[in-house]
Amino acid sequence: MKDTQVLSVDIGGSHITTALVDMQRRTFLPDSIYREHINSHAGAAEIIGRWSYVMKKSLLAGNDVHRIGIAMPGPFDYEEGISFIKGLDKYEALYGLNVKELLEEQLGIDKKYIRIMNDASCFLQGELFNGAAKGEKEVLGLTLGTGFGSSVADNGIAQEGTFWKTPFLDATAEEYFSTRWFLRRYEELSGQRIASVKELAAIVRQSSYALTVFQEFGYNLAMFLQEQQPIPSLVVLGGNITQAFDLFRSNLEYHMEGTRFVVSELGEEAILLGAAGFWEIAG
Repeated sequence: MKDTQVLSVDIGGSHITTALVDMQRRTFLPDSIYREHINSHAGAAEIIGRWSYVMKKSLLAGNDVHRIGIAMPGPFDYEEGISFIKGLDKYEALYGLNVKELLEEQLGIDKKYIRIMNDASCFLQGELFNGAAKGEKEVLGLTLGTGFGSSVADNGIAQEGTFWKTPFLDATAEEYFSTRWFLRRYEELSGQRIASVKELAAIVRQSSYALTVFQEFGYNLAMFLQEQQPIPSLVVLGGNITQAFDLFRSNLEYHMEGTRFVVSELGEEAILLGAAGFWEIAG
């Protein structure tokens, strides 16, 4: 690609992070990174206006940047740019709207230069671009946090996965491999409530219930992945839950012999690098 800079955007349920990526060095430009809170319950005009405002701040740090890569949660028609997010307590006002066209109006950048991709795919593409999966061709990426994201790389290109809605035990995979499962399961075992996975990890030495929850999580994830075989021999894990990887690693690896699990090297930066990295694929 001729352009050396891409505006990369990570849109979450309550925030937006923007940065300019130097595609030759595969790094962020100094003073181009901005992160701000977004009211995802606001009207469409306010949401798009706020997104555009933050994007423009990053654009000012660059030189004639006109390509944008946006990581966006689904459901979404990524090719056309139309949001189908509904019933998820975020961005309801954008349902049925063409986000590419709305951003084109605000930014003055032709919509053909605005690419919107699934956030889990951007995570994996970032790790392929300059992280734990650099140089690999066939990789599975899993994001473990408030939701359960997945992406599979075929010949070095990350594709959107659908593990989150795959049936598992008595529900879907997302009900078992997200933060809410940890909180619910700990309360079932101990009769006590806990606020976060981080808090749960901090008490494993004092609470056998906490340790049991992590062990069950590792076992359940292994059983789920066995049902999805064949999968790539390398799995990259991201998301906040992976900060406690050592607490569920043994059960996971024991039941998934021959599969190598690695934790993201880039953390939250993976999504931003991946959103820009898709432009390298596009050329």
